[in-house]
Amino acid sequence: MKRLLLVFFVINVIIVISACKTTPAPQIQTEQQDVMVKPAEPKTEPKTITPEKTDSGEQKAEKSDFILDEVTYKQTKEDLEKLISDLNSIIAAKDYDTWLTYLTRKYFEYYSDPVVLKEQSESPLLKKYNIVLRSLKDYFNYVVVGSRKNVRLDEIKAIDKNHIKAYMYIDDTPVIIYELVKENGDWKITRF
Repeated sequence: MKRLLLVFFVINVIIVISACKTTPAPQIQTEQQDVMVKPAEPKTEPKTITPEKTDSGEQKAEKSDFILDEVTYKQTKEDLEKLISDLNSIIAAKDYDTWLTYLTRKYFEYYSDPVVLKEQSESPLLKKYNIVLRSLKDYFNYVVVGSRKNVRLDEIKAIDKNHIKAYMYIDDTPVIIYELVKENGDWKITRF
């Protein structure tokens, strides 16, 4: 079962990376997580970001107009590391009802939309196993559980003080794992 989930996650990442090659590269900050940078509204998750290369061939992070001060950045990253750890546990336990409490209305409505669910169902991995997503709960069980239960926070990028993109590096490539917004003092999963 673990092997099947690992295969599902790897294939999902490959699909996302392939799908994002035609989108313009978003900007990221070098210090972890401002990583909810979203390229041209693709309908799959996670989104992949391709950093620019320097003259020496090394990847460089793109610049953002908004930068958190060092103290705020450190505290925000610590808060989000805890949040992501909690989410990993919730997702690994397949606790859909608790997961729902971490979503914004915008995210909830988007991934409940039948058109979006149909598009998600067209991914090669889901088609291979004849999985058709009909609800947000299906999306949680067949997409989120397979791709998010073991993520880690490597970097954050602030869109502003209350909007953060969270990134994980896979083979030196930053991949957006969550877009987050602070609502009433709590961080929630959203869409930008």
